[in-house]
Amino acid sequence: MIRELNIALIGCGNWGKNIARNLHQMGSLACIYDSNIKLSEKLSYDYSLPTLELNKIFKDHNINAIVIASPAMTHKDIAIEALNNDKDVFIEKPFCLSLTDAQKLSELATNKNRILMVGHLLNYHNAFIKMKELIKNGKIGVPQNIRANRLALGAIRSEESVIYDLSAHDISMILSIVKELPIDVNVQSIHHHDNVGPDAVSIKLSFSKGLTALINSDWMSPYKEHKFSIIGTKGSLIFDDTKTWSEKLLYNPSIVTSKNSIINAPIEKIKIQENEPLKSELKEFIDCIYSRKTPLTDHQEAVKVQTVMDMIDKKI
Repeated sequence: MIRELNIALIGCGNWGKNIARNLHQMGSLACIYDSNIKLSEKLSYDYSLPTLELNKIFKDHNINAIVIASPAMTHKDIAIEALNNDKDVFIEKPFCLSLTDAQKLSELATNKNRILMVGHLLNYHNAFIKMKELIKNGKIGVPQNIRANRLALGAIRSEESVIYDLSAHDISMILSIVKELPIDVNVQSIHHHDNVGPDAVSIKLSFSKGLTALINSDWMSPYKEHKFSIIGTKGSLIFDDTKTWSEKLLYNPSIVTSKNSIINAPIEKIKIQENEPLKSELKEFIDCIYSRKTPLTDHQEAVKVQTVMDMIDKKI
């Protein structure tokens, strides 16, 4: 049972609306703010909540925490002000737009003894949670390669590249499985618009024990694909978030032998319980506020993801 908590939401855009809905359902949404007055007034009316100016939110001692869903370039400054006013903070991905800023925020949260969590959403998806459980239990044997494709015809963001918008999700998932930073990064990129970085990237991450990961991120693709797969010595697991829940997670026991022959076997559907990852993520944040435990996707995890994105940036 979630107890009432006073959380301020900063940012009421497309994703902010989803956060507002969940926090309101959990009885924790206290007030909202958006620089777009029409957006904030709409949510204020929908949920019968006050719209407060940023400074009042920071200084209000009755507000326990802040969720930041504003544009990425504003994350650092809002988070610093919130932490300096002793608020616990949740930041939607991307955590920051530079590794230096990420490290500064992490250090500040540690010094202030505040919860600082990042919205690496798919870590809270039941299909991915089950995937990690099966990997741990040896379902696919020794993991050898991870494939992550996140493609869609989406919004072209002027202040952040496709790496920060899309690849961040898959990097977080890969690090959650591999438990180490890559030792080498190779990148191919495509630039078609006047924004700060690439519109499409193909990334190879190499890890110390021989495992590799291939990431394809593209916001110009004419088709949608959100697929995350891991190949092992005893078969593969495929997480396809575009499928229905009965088909989101599959086990393919087919393998390529050491003699380069293929052993085929029937694909198995893995049963998983439906969940809304955003709700699970926000419940984790609220639970950590009360318990003072470390969130699964805390600021230290966020710095690791930011480190990999920085490695990628340096290869473009």
